[in-house]
Amino acid sequence: MTREYPQQLPDSAAVVARIRNYRKAQGISAQALADAITADGYRCLRSTLANHEGGRHQTIPVDLVCAAARVLGVPVAVLLSDTACSVCDDEPPRGFTCNACGAGKPVPEERQP
Repeated sequence: MTREYPQQLPDSAAVVARIRNYRKAQGISAQALADAITADGYRCLRSTLANHEGGRHQTIPVDLVCAAARVLGVPVAVLLSDTACSVCDDEPPRGFTCNACGAGKPVPEERQP
């Protein structure tokens, strides 16, 4: 039986995508990020991040966003901003990955629609 999850709200989805992009651009695994966030004082499991990244939570707690920003070394405002990446405008040249936001990184085959 497939479980139905409520749709992730658009602003939360955008924030989660930015966290994921910064995490991947820095070469940090979800487990390493969860461990670092926990060390920063906010209890976080890898499964928590996976559930957010997979859209299984409608919203993301502000405390998790703040902890992720500290660990990733980016201002909270960057994660909350609705503007595009200042380096690539969210669209790096074809075949390239933006080192600032992670945009353009190929999706593994098992995750492609």
